[in-house]
Amino acid sequence: MAYKKIMQLNGNLGYYFPLFNKHGFRSSISPFMAGDAKRDQHRFALEPISELGLYVHGLGRNVIFNINNELYFLNGSTEKQQHDEMTLEIDLLYQKVTRKSQIYTIETTSYVAIDAPVELHQVVYKNHSNVNQALIVTTAIPLYARSADNMRDHRHVTSLLNRIMVEEGRVTVKPTMQFDERGHQINHTSYHVIASSDVKINGYIPTIDQFINGGSLAFPKGLNNIIQNPYHIDGYEAMGGIQFEKVELKPNESFTCYYGISITEASESIESIQKKYLNKVGFEEGLNQVNQSFKEYSNKLQFQLGDQPLSDRMNWMVIQPMLRRYYGNSFLPHHDYGKGGKGWRDLWQDLLSLIMMGDDHVKETLVSNFKGVRLDGSNATIIGEKPGEFLADRNKIVRVWSDHGAWPLLTVKQYLDETGDLAFLLEKVTYFHDQYTHYTHQTRRDIPKITYQGTILEHLLLQNLVGFLHQGEHGYTKLEDADWNDGLDMAKALGETIAFTHFYTNNLRILADLIASLHQEEIVLYQALGLLLKGDIDLNQYFNQAASFEDTLIHMKRDDVIDKLKNLANSMKEKLEKAFEDQRFQSYYNEQGILLDTKDTANLTGQAMALLSHTATDEQALLLAKRIKKLLFNEQIGGYHLNSRYPDAHMGRAYGFAYHHKENGAIFSHMSVMYAYGLYQYNLVSYGHDAAFTLLKQAEKEHSGVLVGIPEYFNDLGIGKYSYLTGSASWFLKLLREQVFGLSFDLGVLTLKPKLKACDFIDYKANIQTVLFNHTVKITYHNPKALDFGQYEIAKIVVDGMTTDNHFRNIGKHVEVYLDEILRSI
Repeated sequence: MAYKKIMQLNGNLGYYFPLFNKHGFRSSISPFMAGDAKRDQHRFALEPISELGLYVHGLGRNVIFNINNELYFLNGSTEKQQHDEMTLEIDLLYQKVTRKSQIYTIETTSYVAIDAPVELHQVVYKNHSNVNQALIVTTAIPLYARSADNMRDHRHVTSLLNRIMVEEGRVTVKPTMQFDERGHQINHTSYHVIASSDVKINGYIPTIDQFINGGSLAFPKGLNNIIQNPYHIDGYEAMGGIQFEKVELKPNESFTCYYGISITEASESIESIQKKYLNKVGFEEGLNQVNQSFKEYSNKLQFQLGDQPLSDRMNWMVIQPMLRRYYGNSFLPHHDYGKGGKGWRDLWQDLLSLIMMGDDHVKETLVSNFKGVRLDGSNATIIGEKPGEFLADRNKIVRVWSDHGAWPLLTVKQYLDETGDLAFLLEKVTYFHDQYTHYTHQTRRDIPKITYQGTILEHLLLQNLVGFLHQGEHGYTKLEDADWNDGLDMAKALGETIAFTHFYTNNLRILADLIASLHQEEIVLYQALGLLLKGDIDLNQYFNQAASFEDTLIHMKRDDVIDKLKNLANSMKEKLEKAFEDQRFQSYYNEQGILLDTKDTANLTGQAMALLSHTATDEQALLLAKRIKKLLFNEQIGGYHLNSRYPDAHMGRAYGFAYHHKENGAIFSHMSVMYAYGLYQYNLVSYGHDAAFTLLKQAEKEHSGVLVGIPEYFNDLGIGKYSYLTGSASWFLKLLREQVFGLSFDLGVLTLKPKLKACDFIDYKANIQTVLFNHTVKITYHNPKALDFGQYEIAKIVVDGMTTDNHFRNIGKHVEVYLDEILRSI
């Protein structure tokens, strides 16, 4: 499988790349060495950056080359370097940049070690001229060495805490204390710039003041302010300046050095990192280890369809859910919000890809996640670093997203379908409890001690019943503080989300079907929940009882529970059909209690949720597919707009954004892919194909600025924004695996139901490599007659050389599926 991507760069187009390891070291790096390096919100080695930081290089990584008394920078920011030829190479998961001029070639390879808290770089400078060069090389890396909170909170004062030490091959800063929102704490973290070469070190420049010396970061005058090891200075901004002795390079001769940026705790040895990695053998072994580790992971899910560039881009998407698990919603240049971690919705959608990858820890992670559910149906909004660790809020801000209760069942259903593990529903888990009650609208002083454990089935019933019954005056789920679109955050009083009413409605039907599959006559529930389901109490009475918790249980007949759920779902489905107007579904009521859409506008969310939830009829699905394509589709910039333009929408901050950007009408990948999935479910494959693959083709355009995978959205110019950390990657993988390649699971039974179009085949073949029944399987579809979807059926399936039926509870390693024309009966 191809992962390596090599491209010529014509200037700084804002590209950046993630480098990380699973132990919490996370970097962002651009071809111009901008970006930052950190372990978490409070441990940044390099100054935190946002989008504009990609064009400001002084506070990032740099190496200065004094060539015959002329200065050149690794980051290329001098005027005479603006016409350098640049080549960018990326792979799993490293960056290599080659910078070439008439006098030099500089090749820089960068990665984060797989097993150590260090970002590593190999710099190879080659004399590209026809004369000898006197070369002096100096690393110039300002060490920020503090919390991101200190960017504008005690920036100077925190520099007074710095204790800077020069030791053999390194500059280390260890602040005495940490000043941030957590209060003053003794600091145990050290930040380092380390460097090595076959050429001896000439000396060190350990502070920015010494480095600048009356100049600036762009024009330093202190390159001769060299001090020797050992040295100690306190109370200044630190500079990782390590200078090597002058060398004389003949034409075509090279100089190589290694440097690293590290963040260590008391138990971690910087000396061992220096010894292991700052040499040719150690650096190359570390690089190979990183590359092989990520490839081993990615090879568990791979695709070959359409054409090779699109296949390569799809294969890169496999890495994106992993990136989001480790970066959360923070720590990359566009993702400059939040303080690490992830949100409730992310927990469940990221698990979709883990299930596909056959991860051994999926079940325990699923169980742990349910510990974040409150008895009132809401959930903790802050997820801790450890499994099952949850917090109520950040900065005393408690919010209710109306969609949160809907997502866990989607993930659980995928897990159950792929494993058949129905006993999972009967696992018992505690609830999250704190001072917040009544869907967080009330607080209590005395917090009862609750050790009660409810089944996961009970947690799911609780979340979906409360979400379903928490209705506004028009009978749809109240929007509360927002739904998936966080920008719809100013319609708390009268806003309603018709879109997620579809989702909750279908979830009740799914729960009814799952309960029907359980081999038990009674369902045991927390009493107040049982009474709510039976209709003996209303939602507010339920909240009252949940707030004054008593662990009394109620036994309900299985068939009665199923009937109650189906009746609720069926009555709402009838109501939802009336929200179908002008050949598309309404999506929201705004804060004025008025439907958001007029006859000439539409919101993609309502259509996606109706299709995903099977609440639309076949006729409605076809009508809306045609209507939405006319209203929202723009092939030139990536496909489906998230919504029409809404002046004075009375919904929230999203519609204050410029139209065509982010959650206000951008080509928003997440919802576009979910919409595509829904279209495929209704066998509207051509429409679904356009929705999904137009996104990919847009990402392939050079001017889109999308290195690999798909971004969160495309703006009005078709430029991709918010790369890497997007839930749309998990959904795209789910779409390809389950709908396009037709891996259809039902409680542990696999059936192949491909929905490949003729254009999806490469040389009459399309294949997927994926984990099925706990081992890696390659499935190849053969379409020798170039038939389109709707023209073919499966004629034969051969597994490891044996012909078999299309019904699997286990499967071999190699599956060949032969398609032929549909046989028409006379």
